[in-house]
Amino acid sequence: MEIIEMNPEATDLVEQAFTVLAAAHRADTPENPAPVERFFKTLFTHAFPGRENHWFACVEDGALLGHTRLTFFTDENRELAMLRFGAVHPDHRGRGVGTALLDHVERFSAEHGRTTVLTGAPVYWEGGPARREDFARLLEDRGYAKALTTVNRRSPVDPLGPEREAEEYAKALAAAGDAYEVRQWIGAVPDDLLDTMCRMETMIISEIPLGEIEMEVEQMTPEKLRGREAVYAAEGRIIAHSVALDRAGEIVAWTEVGVDEGDYRDAHQAITIVAPGHRGHRLGLLLKLANLRQIRERFPHVEYIWTDNADVNAPMIAINELLEYTTVDASAEYQRKLEA
Repeated sequence: MEIIEMNPEATDLVEQAFTVLAAAHRADTPENPAPVERFFKTLFTHAFPGRENHWFACVEDGALLGHTRLTFFTDENRELAMLRFGAVHPDHRGRGVGTALLDHVERFSAEHGRTTVLTGAPVYWEGGPARREDFARLLEDRGYAKALTTVNRRSPVDPLGPEREAEEYAKALAAAGDAYEVRQWIGAVPDDLLDTMCRMETMIISEIPLGEIEMEVEQMTPEKLRGREAVYAAEGRIIAHSVALDRAGEIVAWTEVGVDEGDYRDAHQAITIVAPGHRGHRLGLLLKLANLRQIRERFPHVEYIWTDNADVNAPMIAINELLEYTTVDASAEYQRKLEA
């Protein structure tokens, strides 16, 4: 076995990497959304602005046994390496493939001036299906410390039914009063909201629960935001947005859901955030209900919305429980300080 850095132009290895990912999904997390091929392959050729991706594979006699993606931040958080462990093929587990990949990416990170590696591992959550926790145990054995647990949940796209949804929406709208305007769109952020959306994006790291994760606020700019939207377009990911504007026309609350192009039944709830000073008006619930309506109208093939939240994020968990999200599993986020 040897570890190589994958060239995005090596299409055979990229094809094998997706095959390995799909096999691992079937073996380990079949209840979760299946990998989307176009989305996965675009990760090799495109990176968000302020990111630099490196792909590594463990190969033997031309066969790819396992792979992983390492992301370096190039603006803020330049000491951080974000490791997203791809997969080890079920037929080749127990041979040290994961250990070899970890050895390599940790060494590579240190050589490139990174002092902290952040990664995640699937874990069992009470009431959910069984989960192999081999990778989590491997991380702990190597000195990684658990920094945050996020819980993975799923809800039907129409969880409440027409009457109850209308009732909850009316109550949330009344709580918001006439101080806010709801605005929605699909795809790119409208030009007139670009600057205020950048301010909301910049707020995220300082406002969401991060547990013990050490991460600097990342400054979002119009150029970065447009660059990220270009990556979404290449991936085939369509974003449905709902925002609340205050009387000054500033975005003060926002939610978004990603839908993959094609007939995929699963959509992915991303950020839901309300700016300090505007909380307590049920804006989060209002926008999530509005976005569900938008998704049902624009993407009638979507059946489920998936989301994950920090296990300590009580306000968002309460909203998700009202929307009848059910727990599936969880991810433990681990970080390790590398030796100089």
